[in-house]
Amino acid sequence: MEAAVAVESGDRADPVGGIPAEGSPVEVAGWWRDLSAEERESVIAAEPATVGALDGVPTVDRDRANRLLFDVEYADITAQQQDDPDEDRGAVIRAMDAIKRYIDSDATRARPRAFLVGFSREGRGRAIIATGDPDTADNVVTNVQGTGTSLKTVRSEIDKSDAIVDRLGQLSRRTNTSTITWLGYDAPQDLLESASKDRAVVGGESLRSFQDGLRATRDGERSYNSVIGYSYGSTVIGHAASEALLDVDAVVFVGSPGVGVDHVSELQLPEDCRVFATTAQNDVIRLTPDFAHGPQPIDEDFGATVFDSDPGADGEWFTVGLSTEAHSQYWNTDSDSLRNFAAIILGRGPL
Repeated sequence: MEAAVAVESGDRADPVGGIPAEGSPVEVAGWWRDLSAEERESVIAAEPATVGALDGVPTVDRDRANRLLFDVEYADITAQQQDDPDEDRGAVIRAMDAIKRYIDSDATRARPRAFLVGFSREGRGRAIIATGDPDTADNVVTNVQGTGTSLKTVRSEIDKSDAIVDRLGQLSRRTNTSTITWLGYDAPQDLLESASKDRAVVGGESLRSFQDGLRATRDGERSYNSVIGYSYGSTVIGHAASEALLDVDAVVFVGSPGVGVDHVSELQLPEDCRVFATTAQNDVIRLTPDFAHGPQPIDEDFGATVFDSDPGADGEWFTVGLSTEAHSQYWNTDSDSLRNFAAIILGRGPL
C-alpha cells in the first residue's frame, strides 16, 4: 500500500496508526473493510477531514466524517464573521447554510436522502453532495460543473442535480439513482482562467479518483455510472479520461468548449462506454476556437453521439445570434436536454 501514514490533528493521533492517505481507492476500501466498527468510529472522530476526503471510504462513513468537519468549519467561519464582518465570507456562510438545510432535510418519495461526500473550505471550496446513496443505487450520475463554480454557488449546482432527480422520477417510477453534485476542484472563475487546461488537468485527476472510489465502495452488483460535464466541466472530464482510465459507462459533454482531445478514441474509457454530446443552437460557447481546448465534441469528426437540446435564448447581432443565456438553459424544466440526460443516466441513450 502506498504511503500508509499516521495523520495527526492537534494532539490527536490516528488511533489505528496507518490511514492510507496516499493509497488508491481500492487500497483504501480494503483498509476500511478490515477495521472493526469501533476502529472506524475512532478514526472518524479523530480525523474527520482525512476520512471525509478519502476515495474508497463508503458514502455513509464519508458523510458522517464530513458532517463533523462541516460543523467545526461552520463554527469557525461564523466566529470570524462576527469578529470581522466580510462580504465574501458572508457569501460562503450563506452557501454553507444552504448545504446544511439540504443535507438535513428528510428523504421523500420524490427525493432520497442526501449525503455530504466531500467538503472543504480550501481554495475556492469543495462540496460533493450525493442525492441517494451511490454505494447501493442502480444508476449513479456525477455532475461536473464549470467556469464560475465555487462553494458560494453550490446551491445552484444542487438545483441542477435536483432537476435531474425530478426528470428521472417522471421517466421511471422505479428508478434507484444517485445524483451527485461534484465540486471537487478549483474551477476557473473567468474566461481568462478557463482558456487554460491547468485546472482541468488537476480536476480531472480528482474526478478519476472519485469515480474509482465509487467502484471500490460498491455494495452489490456493478452500477451504471455516468458523468455529465457542463462547459469547462466537460474539459475536466476530457482530461480525466485522456490521462488514465475513467471507469464509467457513459460520458455526456454539455455546452463544451472542447475536451482536450481531437477524437473520442483518444479517451481512455471502458470498451462499452458510450460518449454523448450536445450544445444548444444559440449557445455562445460555439464561438470558442479549437486552439483553446481542441474541437468541440459536437463536431461530426469527433465521434460522439450528438443529441438535441432546445435552441436556447436568442443573442444579439454582434454575437451572431448566440447568447450566454442559452449556455445556462440545459437544466430548464421540460427541456429536451434534461429529458435526454435522464434517459442516458438510465442507460437508454437519448430519446
